[in-house]
Amino acid sequence: MIVIESSGGFRLIEQHEHAIISGFLAEAWRDDLFIGKNRRHEVELAIKNHDACWQRLDKNPILNAKKGRPVSFIDFPLEEKIDAYRSGVDEMLEQNDYAAFLISLHYTSFFRGKLDDENGQRFKDQEQTRQKQLRQKLDVNGEDVQFHFDLLQLCDNLSLYLCMNEWGSSKEEEYPWFREGFPQKLATVDAKFYTKWINENEVALDPYPFKEDSVKVTIPNKHIRKVEIDNHKRKFCRSL
Repeated sequence: MIVIESSGGFRLIEQHEHAIISGFLAEAWRDDLFIGKNRRHEVELAIKNHDACWQRLDKNPILNAKKGRPVSFIDFPLEEKIDAYRSGVDEMLEQNDYAAFLISLHYTSFFRGKLDDENGQRFKDQEQTRQKQLRQKLDVNGEDVQFHFDLLQLCDNLSLYLCMNEWGSSKEEEYPWFREGFPQKLATVDAKFYTKWINENEVALDPYPFKEDSVKVTIPNKHIRKVEIDNHKRKFCRSL
């Protein structure tokens, strides 16, 4: 769950709904800026479903009782997230090997270096073994994989930018992850991507990589007023 706090309450956006927006952005990407076009459908499938594993978790939200707020994807219990990530790759493998491969790469990118958490390290090691097997099975091109992975992470971040900020925020008010632009540098776009809110309904993106002059998205969300948190406790599966 994406949880955005305002003075009056909390805006809640399910992870899979955010991922669907990511997939829509990938579908809008210009053809001449896309590497490995023969796998485009598989890449779009991966991007659209990279957070499908969160559907079960978001249907059973958690309340942080001490802070009086719903638990977001950032501070959700790690062990449960890891179990969901593993299941997410397993389930995508039933549909498409290459999409599952990209999603696995995405999940393991959250666990960089040597980890103190044994469960996290075990998950990373297991997924890297699975990735090696899939690379051999699919006989993938390294340059294509890097572009597809970067595109997944960029579209993910662009959607998070739309979902995690107060709509219409100034640059100083933006969520810190995005104030200095996005870290992904795509091989077909020799520049760093930057965004800014024009107003509550419009965002400017530079450089601009989409087919049409503008891209319209809908962000499904729910709002809970802070004064109603106690009344909503029955909707949470448990408290931390």
